[in-house]
Amino acid sequence: MSDEYNDQVSKHYAAYRPPIHGLILKQAIESIKPSFDNGLDIGCGTGLSSNALAEVCSSVVGIDPSANMLASASSTRGVSFVQGTGDNLPLTDSSVDIITFAGSLSYAKSDKLVDEVLRVGNEDVTVVAYDFEVLLDDVLTSLGITLPPSASNYNHAENFSEFEVLTEIAVHQSRLVIPVTSEQLAHVLFSSSKRFALLVERFGSDYTFDRVVKALGEDRFQEISVDTYYSTYRPN
Repeated sequence: MSDEYNDQVSKHYAAYRPPIHGLILKQAIESIKPSFDNGLDIGCGTGLSSNALAEVCSSVVGIDPSANMLASASSTRGVSFVQGTGDNLPLTDSSVDIITFAGSLSYAKSDKLVDEVLRVGNEDVTVVAYDFEVLLDDVLTSLGITLPPSASNYNHAENFSEFEVLTEIAVHQSRLVIPVTSEQLAHVLFSSSKRFALLVERFGSDYTFDRVVKALGEDRFQEISVDTYYSTYRPN
């Protein structure tokens, strides 16, 4: 895909993102505690999950190993970003009240990571691992597009169940249905380079976005279904 296409994908990604992180996080902590002082988001990417965490924290540090991801991150009040990894956290001992992993635990999980979580977390730190999968196959089918099957061992429900030093509070899986406009749904469809290429192939390279919005129904309200997963823990 050309740089021009990549730039367009990025613009669609920035134009509309459903508030999925915040919805899952609030559900995960509602029975634990309504708010926290210091939050840590490990594997924060471009900061969407850190900003969601900031809604329930006074201050948040988002950590990611990728300088490119952090360069694209935008923060809300109380959020700062640091380059680093979960197995060597640049934080002082017992300084964090809640630690989140938004789709990052599959890549970060190790004995050393858990050691670091226990070191920087206070004695009753809340640990939340969560992830989601946006279900768009039916929408694409309605537009005459079929995604090729992809082989992946990725586990959206990755958790800390094998670590005895952490006590499980809850493990949960459910489905969210988020109402959106046709234009918002189109932005979501175009925010993936794979889907972008298929949409251009199907609708042509001129005014592709407008044509997709029209095909969806310009004045119609749509729904996005999202499978969500979270697990919560405290130290033993």
